[in-house]
Amino acid sequence: MEAEIFNIDHVFLDNQVSTQKEAFALIAQKYLDLGFATNYKKVLKGLHKREKEGSTGFNDGIAIPHAKITDIKKPGVFVFTFANGIEWNSIDGSLTKVAIALAIPDRGADEAHLKILSSIARQLINDEFRQQLINAQTAEDMHALINKVEVK
Repeated sequence: MEAEIFNIDHVFLDNQVSTQKEAFALIAQKYLDLGFATNYKKVLKGLHKREKEGSTGFNDGIAIPHAKITDIKKPGVFVFTFANGIEWNSIDGSLTKVAIALAIPDRGADEAHLKILSSIARQLINDEFRQQLINAQTAEDMHALINKVEVK
């Protein structure tokens, strides 16, 4: 994966948040801090709006929060782990421990958004990949794992 889209500075481990609302606030702040977004409130609103359309929580404690938002300047992939699982309305009812958040600009997003989302979703079908994702202990391990995802 291209370094502009995903690098080790986009990995945030053992976050002490206890709700999806707090997780979205953390994600929006990191987008802003790293120059991917220009407006915290609009990013936060976009994440909540997308979640109301349907849960981004998948199986085995993994979620992929994402939304096309005008105040996101460039696409990016971010990984967050949570010290305690978070209720995310996941498909299997599991608490989310890993979120792979996608920063998606509204303009020109369809192609980039779909490529990144589908590439990650394809990897999540693989049991071994999911287990490695959940068990990754360091930012380096998480970065190496996500970096193996080929965006096609």
